[in-house]
Amino acid sequence: MAEREQRTGDPELDRVMAEFRANSTELADVMGAVGEVTGHAATPDDKIKIRVSASGQLAALHIDPRAMRMGSRELADTIVDLSRRAAEDAARRLVEVTRPYLGEGDRKVT
Repeated sequence: MAEREQRTGDPELDRVMAEFRANSTELADVMGAVGEVTGHAATPDDKIKIRVSASGQLAALHIDPRAMRMGSRELADTIVDLSRRAAEDAARRLVEVTRPYLGEGDRKVT
């Protein structure tokens, strides 16, 4: 069922309400896009691959059996490095998704 636009009879209040509805829809769209953002990183040979959520939480880890030939310290260091790189990738993608909705002053990312 389609939502009927309600009018108050006050043109200014109607304008503000219409703007609020448009902004609410836009915010819902942005939140949906943000929820789909993931970051990825992999070793050059793709033996280890990591995917993280927009918040940097580990979502997937693939370790090819051939990567198990690495020493435990090297394997651990590689996984930590890939996790960091995947989180940076997610942050970069998150900025790309949200950039159109940020004000001019909010565009600088350090």
